Amino acid sequence: EKSEKLRNLLKLKNREGREYFYHRKISLEDELVELNCSNIDIGLVQAMDLGREYGITNSDVINVVKKNLAIFRGVLSYNLSKNSDNKDFISDLRKIEKDIKIAGTALYPSYTNLDLTDDKNTNIKELLSYCNKNQYFIKIDVGNQFMPENKAELTSYTKLKSFFSLYSENVFILSGLDISGDFNLYYQLLKSFNNVWIEIDPRTFGGMTPTDCFKQVFALKGFIQNCWHRLLIGSATPTLEISQMVRGFLEATEELSFSQKCILRTWAHRNVIRLNYPVFPSLNEAYLSRYNPILKINKDYIIENNNEIDITYIVKLRSYSITQLIFLTKLIDNLLEETLKKFPNLQNGEFFIRSFHTTTSLITNEHEYGNYLDLHYMFAESSMKNCSQFLHTVRALENRADFNHYDHEMASTYGSRQLTIPILNRKLEIGGRENYYVLVTFGPRTFNLLIQIRLIKEN
Repeated sequence: EKSEKLRNLLKLKNREGREYFYHRKISLEDELVELNCSNIDIGLVQAMDLGREYGITNSDVINVVKKNLAIFRGVLSYNLSKNSDNKDFISDLRKIEKDIKIAGTALYPSYTNLDLTDDKNTNIKELLSYCNKNQYFIKIDVGNQFMPENKAELTSYTKLKSFFSLYSENVFILSGLDISGDFNLYYQLLKSFNNVWIEIDPRTFGGMTPTDCFKQVFALKGFIQNCWHRLLIGSATPTLEISQMVRGFLEATEELSFSQKCILRTWAHRNVIRLNYPVFPSLNEAYLSRYNPILKINKDYIIENNNEIDITYIVKLRSYSITQLIFLTKLIDNLLEETLKKFPNLQNGEFFIRSFHTTTSLITNEHEYGNYLDLHYMFAESSMKNCSQFLHTVRALENRADFNHYDHEMASTYGSRQLTIPILNRKLEIGGRENYYVLVTFGPRTFNLLIQIRLIKEN
């Protein structure tokens, strides 16, 4: 049953007799089929409290979410302006939390006459404090919906920049940006504030296909680098079905570089899960353990004399893709810590690690995530090159097909087969940014690393 405000919204027309808020009637089954065909598991249902006689109430959201609690999550909305009747909205939030899962809240400042930077408005502070404690995001709609009485100055670039600077602990999502206009300006805010995200919303495409829209956005210099992990894609059903958005997204990413295509296709439709872990289903530990790269650590032997102690480990690992860059620093730290505990009086020595395999190599580099991803995708793309012109193709000496020239080339070109790291005062003597990886090609596969820790006895 629709609320009175929702019925009023659907009847609202402009002077030409056209509806302000386009809608169509679909069944729950229609929506579930649409989500399934688009490979989307979760749908967000959003309220729109405009402080007027029309809107989408939280009760409307609750009614839809309850139709399928496994699929839908709620995004609630409250009018926080000073003249609002929502004086007990925190109690209302707590009550709704018992009925449905809430992902976040949505504010419409330009329609509710809400000055986000008004220090005397306790409603704003109260909501943001509650959202921070409960990991709820706050979606800020910039008001590109063609509805009357839109005070655009309340969602201006400078206004929002001032607002975001006041609340660094909350997560904000910018929504409703005009792709051909203010999108270019507002996305700059993501460079200044790590807690600000952006939503691509088809309400504002304005004469562009989804493919053209995504192409235009992805062509912005620096956009993918700054926003791939803080990007949301909305469907705004029924304005444009999610299937059309997904198709446009796939078509647009097809023309990008290998690394950009991979990172966007991996995360663009999954980023929302990182916004609120408690309300989204997580992979269970049994499933994740399947992809643990460390299979077994064997202490092979210990050799001790008057001068030193040598402890040797054989570590069995597994890769899960044809080419994979596996992080080793944590394994190295843990093995060193475990070994030093058994020899509390020894301070110095060497940590030696060696790979046995001709298509693996040990890499030293920093573990900033962008750098790691660039290296990983570079190696993956290189291993995809056409190697049919090389001699190392048809039959190896073992009577098996062998066609991985570039795997051998990478293993010989990048990194090294072995590393030696000094141990001084019970710590690895390494640079502040140094981290260690093993590059594994021709996978998925299991492989072994030899690790030897040599501790010196000092008289």
